[in-house]
Amino acid sequence: MAVAEKTYTFRAPGDLASRAGEALSTLSSLVEDAASVDLDEAKSAFWITVLRHAREFEESENQSAVLRATLEAFVDAAEKLARDREHLRVYEEWAAEDEEGRRIRRGALKAAAGRWSE
Repeated sequence: MAVAEKTYTFRAPGDLASRAGEALSTLSSLVEDAASVDLDEAKSAFWITVLRHAREFEESENQSAVLRATLEAFVDAAEKLARDREHLRVYEEWAAEDEEGRRIRRGALKAAAGRWSE
């Protein structure tokens, strides 16, 4: 079935094309790392970010504005996933070295254990 093509034009920040490329790269690496990543959590975070852009879709006056809003929502969601993954890595590194924190948590659990067994 032949589909009529249409050219869409819209004003966008100059870096949107490079950010869209990075977004695709981020999502590709997420899929490749599926064994070590909780994809359900990542998908939820992605769609929550996209849904935060819902007002922009409703306020779009034409198809070009809808396309821009869609692309920006996609890019923002992928960038948030990338930030979250980086923060998680940093936290995991810190937690691995946080012996004092582990001792405090073990002490707190030990102190509260008597309350839980009652």
